[in-house]
Amino acid sequence: MNKINQDYLETLEELFVDYDYKVSPRGMEIFEKLNHKFLVDMDNPIISIPERKLNYNFMFGEAAWILDGRNDVKTISKYMKGITRFSDDGITFFGAYGPKIIDQISYVVNTLCKDPDSRQAVLSIWRENPRSSADIPCTLSMQFFLREGTLYCNTNMRSNDIWLGTPYDSFNFSAISFYIACRLREKNVKCKLGRLAINAGSRHLYKSNYEAAYKLTEHEMTYANVKFSFNDLIEKYKDDPSRFINNLYAAADLEGTELVPNGMLREKVSILYE
Repeated sequence: MNKINQDYLETLEELFVDYDYKVSPRGMEIFEKLNHKFLVDMDNPIISIPERKLNYNFMFGEAAWILDGRNDVKTISKYMKGITRFSDDGITFFGAYGPKIIDQISYVVNTLCKDPDSRQAVLSIWRENPRSSADIPCTLSMQFFLREGTLYCNTNMRSNDIWLGTPYDSFNFSAISFYIACRLREKNVKCKLGRLAINAGSRHLYKSNYEAAYKLTEHEMTYANVKFSFNDLIEKYKDDPSRFINNLYAAADLEGTELVPNGMLREKVSILYE
């Protein structure tokens, strides 16, 4: 079983067994852990529990949308229609990560090229003094460390929903780190992906998702693991990192009529190897 599958189930259980507080931000009750860390092996950051019924079209599509620097509703909403409710004008998202990340990736890459031991390879996502919006960014910053040939990422979030957010965030932040590793390799800096630490000021489970989360942890899992390795793909994309974004879109757009466990995840992952 992929380690992330087990870690995810254990964290779900922690949220409804050993939570710190029950609070109701915006009138919606949550079970909450403060200052909570979720660790991910970025080599394989895909939660592949069929019973969780994740939307892999959205998982791959959102990663592509972010790395493409986009903030438009039209592109991302075809993978998850309900996301449109977070747009203030129905056209763009105020808190979209893509534009902020793309503007700072060259800085991160150049910083690590000049000084591999640097602690300044940070990109910021939070908007200072954010205006009132339905889309306030959950993520504050991402910090990258290059240590002994391994790229690590510490992502700091003000808020992280273990049910609706963590599965997709684990892949997105790893995909961003992978893209940076490819850009570094393009400049002859070799590295592999290491650990992603998703540090959340508030990691929480909404009461509305409690029953589904409880059933998932109590259910006998099938653990349909999917063979995948970001580290095996760095050399493949080092000469053209933008091709990774195109293949993410292709994986997100792949549809099928056959009822395959995990929403054709194996077929989608295979596109990244093309």
